[in-house]
Amino acid sequence: MPTTAHPAPRPAPPPSAGWAAGGQRGRRRYGKIDGVKARWLPVAAAAVLAGCGTTPAHPGGPPVARPGVSFAATTQAPSSSPPVVAPPSPACLAPGVALTVGEVDAAMGLRAVGLTLRNCGTATYTVNGYPAVELLDADRAPLDVAVLNGTSNVSTIERFSGPPKRVDVKPGGTAVAVLVWRNLTTDAATVAKGEYLSVAPAQGQPRHVLALMVDPGNTGKLAVSPWTAP
Repeated sequence: MPTTAHPAPRPAPPPSAGWAAGGQRGRRRYGKIDGVKARWLPVAAAAVLAGCGTTPAHPGGPPVARPGVSFAATTQAPSSSPPVVAPPSPACLAPGVALTVGEVDAAMGLRAVGLTLRNCGTATYTVNGYPAVELLDADRAPLDVAVLNGTSNVSTIERFSGPPKRVDVKPGGTAVAVLVWRNLTTDAATVAKGEYLSVAPAQGQPRHVLALMVDPGNTGKLAVSPWTAP
């Protein structure tokens, strides 16, 4: 009876070869898993970082602080100070002058306030005399209060007590005068209360209307000094 030949069995690979093949497969398998992890790491990091900010507690609600961010540092309290608004510049009227009034200095019933003439034109402006002053009420109507030339009619002020002198005011320069009165009331029925001054550099010149509270009581008079160099 003929004998059927069978192929000789292949020798088993040495253990080291199988271990190497398995190791390669293992590395490929773990490399794939590691690759998946690596691919998702940036996305996960972005999600974590996004969670560290401020988010509303519910739609339309106020922001809620998350760990890692100071909520106080991300908000700014409104300022309690009102914005500073610069006062308007005085009008420059013909013949190229602007008049302003200072703050009232009050002591022992005597009031004094400075008047300033500024040359806002292009040529020298000359003054030689007294400002033309009239006291107006809240409706800008004239009050029955006399404005006398010379501060000595109310009180002597040394610096402004001299006679008028010529003052040449160059462009951008100034001249000054002082208005004085006493707050004296002996009859409440005749108290005068002014809220505006109508002032001109001299009689016949354009007038400036300046807001100023003037309280001469019932003395019926104010006094003004001549223009002088500052």
